Amino acid sequence: MAGERESTAGLVKSKAIPPIPSGADRNLLCRIRAYITTETGKLSCPDQGPDEQRYIIYRNVFDKVIENTTAYKNILTSIKQEYEESINVLHRGKEDSLFLQRKLKSMASDPMTLVAYKKRASQLQNKIDLIKQNTAGLEARLQIVKNSRNVKEEQREETLPPQEEIFHIRHIPGLTLQESVNLEDLCKHLRKLEKRLKELIFAKETKYVPVQVKTNLSQEINQKMQQWEELVMVNKQLKLRYKRLKLVADAVAAWGYSDKSVSLAEFILPTLTEALSLKEVDSVWPGVFDDDDPNKIDEPAYLLEYVERFNQLFEDKKYKEAAMHVANCPRGILHNMEVMEKFKAVTEYEGNVPPLLHFFEAVMSSFSAVRRSPNAKMSLEGVKCALKKNRLDLVIHWVIQQRLTCSEALGEVIYDYGDVELRSMDTCMALAQIVYNKCGVHKKAALCMCMCRQISGAMAYIHETKKFSLDDYLFLLNKCPRTELIQCLIHECNGNPAVLSIGIAILWLISNDHKEVGFHLLKEIHDSGQGALEQAILNDVDCTLEGWQEIADACNAHNYNTLANSILTVLTSQEGGTVIRITADDDNDGARLTEHLFL
Repeated sequence: MAGERESTAGLVKSKAIPPIPSGADRNLLCRIRAYITTETGKLSCPDQGPDEQRYIIYRNVFDKVIENTTAYKNILTSIKQEYEESINVLHRGKEDSLFLQRKLKSMASDPMTLVAYKKRASQLQNKIDLIKQNTAGLEARLQIVKNSRNVKEEQREETLPPQEEIFHIRHIPGLTLQESVNLEDLCKHLRKLEKRLKELIFAKETKYVPVQVKTNLSQEINQKMQQWEELVMVNKQLKLRYKRLKLVADAVAAWGYSDKSVSLAEFILPTLTEALSLKEVDSVWPGVFDDDDPNKIDEPAYLLEYVERFNQLFEDKKYKEAAMHVANCPRGILHNMEVMEKFKAVTEYEGNVPPLLHFFEAVMSSFSAVRRSPNAKMSLEGVKCALKKNRLDLVIHWVIQQRLTCSEALGEVIYDYGDVELRSMDTCMALAQIVYNKCGVHKKAALCMCMCRQISGAMAYIHETKKFSLDDYLFLLNKCPRTELIQCLIHECNGNPAVLSIGIAILWLISNDHKEVGFHLLKEIHDSGQGALEQAILNDVDCTLEGWQEIADACNAHNYNTLANSILTVLTSQEGGTVIRITADDDNDGARLTEHLFL
């Protein structure tokens, strides 16, 4: 087979290249040659030797040739991919080599640093000894001065050391001449030097190790390198075996798809010859031996690189790309309040979508991978940001897909948005009900149903939870004073007893900003039949007679005299009293005065 290839190659070299029959192909060839000449001239590419710019030019030319090829497009694409992967491996090898060279230089400088520290420590120790000697001399001189002051005048003579003993004292670095003769400054300087000495001793004990440790590590590294070289040889053999087996397997598969006019042995014989001619596999095949690669980056380094990449995108003001980077971050390490505040602080950006909304969309979209909802504060900020841009669709998706941490504040934000945007009121009430229900704020969940005119559903919810108090019922009356709701609260509903007293409901309504609703309800009871109001008062066990008296006084104050008289009649009959009506005619206003006396 090798001989046949050599003869074929010689034949090709001896013959001239046949002309291109197609006019389109000739035009393409001319354009490609003109493009190569023009681009290499503009970029000043050398004629020989490796050059990155020339490689890019020919790569683009190769892509153009592949685009205009039909029969050989697949094989040309595969060839191009193999070459590009080989070039990428060479680039990575060059980068790894530069990194190892820098690391080797850094390790080589460590022993010199240790020697420098030792030398500096020795110098400091000599200075300390000299300072101690000078200090001792000064103390002796001071003691002599103190002793001389105690003797008599005629005997008091200051004894100084000989002049020649002073001249050998050198100037202390870091101190002025005045400080050098001051005992307090010298003591302070001595304490500073002692502290520095302790720091150097501690650094020597913690940051440096004996030389024997380095020797042992060097031996261990040599052993590991030798073992690694052996494994590399075995790996190359296994790669070669893999490639040979793959060639044979592909040939057998091709024979299976053929018409089988020849035997399997004859069909795969050329492939076997080619497989045996393979000598060595130099390049690393991508995706085959990745699990056995010992040079994989450890997880801490990978996370650090990921965070640095995010910071770089953020500094370059690529906020959307940075948000996508947050969405794909491992273990959700960037799903925190600090990153949210960074996006929130951005006030100048391109487009209509703020970077903060990009961030929340990324965080919510990565819920399936992280399996953890944002905390309550972050969820609240996300909903506020979406509603500020009228993106109610995002809020609906987040709530329905349970990607938020529900809180009462979150429900209030959605509820308030429904009050402002009346077109979306029903949707907002339904969303707020889901939020309130999850965080256990039952009275507001029932209010949302009442605002959506689901009174029967709200009453069923009230009887089902059994956690409503009198204050909760009054809260519903205050927020939703509808006649249908009041009727359901004060009467039996679906076989369940009334949850609110008639008197308390009317008294609370007329005591607040819903007086007309209270009087209207009282009038409906009065007009529903003879004795209906009396029956309502007598059956009301929660509202006292004093409460009904307040209701009657309110009716008189707002000109509902008939209702007031009816209530007072029932009350006096209960207390065993009589009703006395005194009528007086007045020429000015014709007023009718009625006075009720309780005995």
